[in-house]
Amino acid sequence: MNAADRARLAGWVDLAARGWALFPVLPSRKQPAIAAWESRATTNPEIIVDYFTAHPGHNAGIACGPSGLYVIDCDTPKPDATDQTRDGWDVLTALADGRGGLPDTWMVSTPSGGRHLYFRAPAARLGNTAKALGPMLDSRGHGGQVLAPGSRLPNGSYQLTDDTTPAPLPDWLVWHLSVRASTTVSGPPERPATAPRDHGAYVSAIKRDELQRVEKAQSGGHNAAVFTAARALGQLVGAGVLDEDQAAAELTRAAGHIIAGPCDCTTAGISATVRSGLAYGARRPRRLPTLSSNPSIEGRRSA
Repeated sequence: MNAADRARLAGWVDLAARGWALFPVLPSRKQPAIAAWESRATTNPEIIVDYFTAHPGHNAGIACGPSGLYVIDCDTPKPDATDQTRDGWDVLTALADGRGGLPDTWMVSTPSGGRHLYFRAPAARLGNTAKALGPMLDSRGHGGQVLAPGSRLPNGSYQLTDDTTPAPLPDWLVWHLSVRASTTVSGPPERPATAPRDHGAYVSAIKRDELQRVEKAQSGGHNAAVFTAARALGQLVGAGVLDEDQAAAELTRAAGHIIAGPCDCTTAGISATVRSGLAYGARRPRRLPTLSSNPSIEGRRSA
């Protein structure tokens, strides 16, 4: 093993000491060298040293989910792209403008000239996205991986450019990624023939659960919790069994601790999230259960 290989191996052992789970990747490529790489990724320095000493040409991948990381991948325009004036970093910073900006965080440059921004993963389980935030922006979370700095491709290597401790993924990014990743399955748009009071117990149970979701929301997941709850109540609004203004008022009251807390969430921001979630849910009305003499609330989690 030459000096360059020893240096990058030392860097990978340091990553493992941070609690980041590593696995081997094929030389000069992005493909894992082992099956079930996410479950087999390790922080054990002895395993890492033994493997990469025996396979000095291999790259190292970081399994984002087991490492507690969420990575935003800012790409660069393809050679045939008509717009060569901006890249993923420009798109991301424009998106962050007016939302508190981007915090300083761990950053890696890619061989193509792009950037990987490493954040601490939020409590909400977020997976991978492609262009969900905008053009030339991908993200990696549970089920995703990125190449560690020091890894090499035919067009260059990944280089650490900012060793700042990874910051928490900003709330506004958590919200955007949660909305884009939403795959709610709803029944066909239909209005029930029964009056709202006939489903009172059913509606009350859903409202209780969703308001508790907001009341218990933790820092890093505020907007995601508010949007999810508003979306569920919006489905009841669309079904004609809940008043929209009433739902908005109750959600806003439940979010009082968020607005008064130490994070950067504002009354205006929470209100916008509530209205957006209600509108989203109202376009996908909930299919109401058939009433019986002993009404059930089974299936209320189907939203």
